[in-house]
Amino acid sequence: MTLSNRSIVVFAFDGYQELEFWYPVLRAREEGAEVKVVGPGEGPCESHLGYPVLGDTVPDEVVSEDVDALVVPGTVAGRPAVSDEQVSLLRRLRGAEVPIFASGSGAHLVRELVLDIDPDRVAVDADALPSMFTRLRTELAG
Repeated sequence: MTLSNRSIVVFAFDGYQELEFWYPVLRAREEGAEVKVVGPGEGPCESHLGYPVLGDTVPDEVVSEDVDALVVPGTVAGRPAVSDEQVSLLRRLRGAEVPIFASGSGAHLVRELVLDIDPDRVAVDADALPSMFTRLRTELAG
């Protein structure tokens, strides 16, 4: 059971929590998924510890029908600084019934913007990331 031929979008925000962002990105790529990082705009986002990440694409270029899952990681302090374009993409993907997975404050953001998220698709903290990823793999590869 792998994620070959699957497309996963992962949001990036300034102040992102490193493990909550990189764990799903690297694990999904390791299993053969195409992972696209979508930042809030042009230029890099910096993690809580100052590590930069560049987006692979911008929200407006993401085609809902081509996305198998969305991952929304959290930040270390407070609500992620989501852009209007990321909010629009989140709502488009939700409307297209794309599974949404989130961790930490990213789950709070999803609840605030689209009202609900399956509790089995949430990692409350970095320790719960392996379980969330197992659920993602099961849903997409099963």
